[in-house]
Amino acid sequence: MNLIAIETSTENCSVALLHQGLITHRTLLAPQKHAELVLGYLQELLDEQQLKKSDLDGIVFGQGPGAFTGVRIAMSVVQGLALALDLPVLGISTLYNMAYQVMKTHPNSRIMIANDARMGEVYWATFGSHHNEQEPTELVRLSDDALSLPEDLNCGGFDVCAGSAFKQMVKVHDGTTVADQMLPDAMTLLEIAPKRFTSEAQNIIDIKPSYIREKVVFN
Repeated sequence: MNLIAIETSTENCSVALLHQGLITHRTLLAPQKHAELVLGYLQELLDEQQLKKSDLDGIVFGQGPGAFTGVRIAMSVVQGLALALDLPVLGISTLYNMAYQVMKTHPNSRIMIANDARMGEVYWATFGSHHNEQEPTELVRLSDDALSLPEDLNCGGFDVCAGSAFKQMVKVHDGTTVADQMLPDAMTLLEIAPKRFTSEAQNIIDIKPSYIREKVVFN
C-alpha cells in the first residue's frame, strides 16, 4: 500500500510516504511556511521512490486540533489530492499522534497531551497505554479532544505529560515525565495508519477538520 501523510497542525511541517513498508519523510520547523513547502515535499518523496501521484492508494492527515491555518492547509491539500485522484482519506487527531509517540517509549503509562491553543486556552486529551509479552502495546483513549483553561487541567495520576502547554501554562506534579518539546509528525501518522486505514478511511467529502474552538485564531 502506498500512503502519503501530511501533518501541519503545529509549527512542524511534516510530509511522509509509505511505500513497500518503508517510510520516508520531510520534516521542518517552519512556522508560516507550510503552504509553500507541503506540495514540494510530497513531490520530492514520490520522485525518490519513482512513483507518480496516481500510484497512491490513500492519504492520511493530521485532522487537528491545532493552529487554524495549519489545519486548514492540510485539509485543503488533502481535498485537492483526494478529489483529483479519487483516494480514500484517514484523518487522525493531532493529540492522538503525540500520545502514540509517547506510548512507544513509555508503555504501561497514563498519558496527558496538552498543546497551547492560544487565547489562554489549551487543547488536551488523555490516554492509556497497555503492554504485555503476549500482545502489542495498545493506545486507549481516556477522554475526547477538548478545549479548556490551563488551570482546569489536573495532571495528577499521569505518568507522562507531553505538549507545548507544559512549558509554562499547565503545572506538572513532581515525578511526572514531561515532554514539552514534542510535536505531531507525518511519520507517526504512517505508523498508526496501516492497522486502521482499511476499516476507517473515508471519502473526503465526509471528513471535517477538528478545530474544536468555534472562535478561530489565525496563527
